[in-house]
Amino acid sequence: MTLKTRVNLYSDTLLPQVQMLSFKRLTRVLVFMLVLFAMANSASYILVSGLEADKRVLAKQKISLDKQKKSLEVAMGKRAPYAKLVEQVDLLTQQIELKQMLMGELSQREALTSHGYSMLFKDLARVANSHIWLNRIRVENNEFIFEGFSSAPNSVPLWVERLKSTETLKGHAFAFLSMSRGEDKPLAFTLTSKAEIEEAK
Repeated sequence: MTLKTRVNLYSDTLLPQVQMLSFKRLTRVLVFMLVLFAMANSASYILVSGLEADKRVLAKQKISLDKQKKSLEVAMGKRAPYAKLVEQVDLLTQQIELKQMLMGELSQREALTSHGYSMLFKDLARVANSHIWLNRIRVENNEFIFEGFSSAPNSVPLWVERLKSTETLKGHAFAFLSMSRGEDKPLAFTLTSKAEIEEAK
């Protein structure tokens, strides 16, 4: 039987703890972060520089376009209409107005020729008087002019009264009546009828 002459005082707790971040690792991390920050800063600088360059180009284009706009506005303000074209437009406008007036006049005459004369002759036949005969009838601008002769002076007023009741002369007023007699000639008369609406105007 042997006795222990040594005592083991060594323990694992006495060993230094292993550090996860050593000085070398920390240095490497710092260097990596610095490099990454420098790269990001360089990229942002390049991007901002490009945007500023584009901004300067756009500003120059805007100034150029503003100058062109002002010059065009001044040119448009000084520009006068072409005299020959204005004369041609005025001439064509006058021709169109005259043609429209002519077409209206022709339409009125056509309507009067196709309807008015036939009704007028029918009405004159209804109020015919053996002492009165007409040698001329004129229709101008809704105005009727009758020229004729009468063998009896008293028959003319009676004939005029009968004319007032006809469809063609309804709404017309007899504005003028002249009578004259020559030597050894029948009584000559001229009767003018105008629309009462036109008289009111």
